Amino acid sequence: MMARKIMAAILGTFVAAAAACGAAGADAYDIVKKSQDLVRGETSHVKLTMEIVNPDYERTMKMESWASGTDKSFMVVLSPAKERGNTYLKVGNNLWSYVKKVDEEMKIMPTMMYQGMLGSEFTYDDMVREDSFADDYKSTVYEDGSGYWVIKMVPKSGTGIVYKYLLYKVKKNSYLPVYVKYYDKKGLVRQLDYGAAKKMGGRTIPTVWKMTNKRKAGRVTTVRVTYASFDKTLKDSIFTKANLRRAGA
Repeated sequence: MMARKIMAAILGTFVAAAAACGAAGADAYDIVKKSQDLVRGETSHVKLTMEIVNPDYERTMKMESWASGTDKSFMVVLSPAKERGNTYLKVGNNLWSYVKKVDEEMKIMPTMMYQGMLGSEFTYDDMVREDSFADDYKSTVYEDGSGYWVIKMVPKSGTGIVYKYLLYKVKKNSYLPVYVKYYDKKGLVRQLDYGAAKKMGGRTIPTVWKMTNKRKAGRVTTVRVTYASFDKTLKDSIFTKANLRRAGA
């Protein structure tokens, strides 16, 4: 749950650019994969706050999440009190939620995947695809800059992704992500900016993730990581539908 995006010269000369694009596929995939693996690990356990700002209201939530590999994650809401105990489970491309107040479990259907999760600018699809950029998109080096790459990622056929393409900026020296820009046929839709890199759980990760809606002014969601551990053994029972209610108890 735990993440689920450019402008300069494209390699000096036209010939160099063409050669780079022709050979970029495998390199671009590796760049995206290494950047993902850096902030994910084989397993992860993360605590975070989510600050939601829009023209109608502002609120802050606290959550805890666990993830195993690229296909399993589980999250529980810790606060505010009225939402404490609500849970979310991802297994593969399937996502379920549990609302404690009404004791209701629900599968998030494909038609709901691009809705805002918890009223934020992050969507349910972000939760499903946060760890699968490398596999769900065909990647090429769009820009090879001084100290960074920008990777253009076009959805593979059959993934059901609604975006036309993403632009993903990565630092060369650390593989830390800088931003993800999400584009549809009309242009830029959203932008996710990463910042405040700190050492947590034995690795340096961005601890602030800021998602800005580029179509609707004043709508921003900021996630702040307050704790993270990686590559620890996690119980299989965490990633089960039975845990939706159990973790919220």
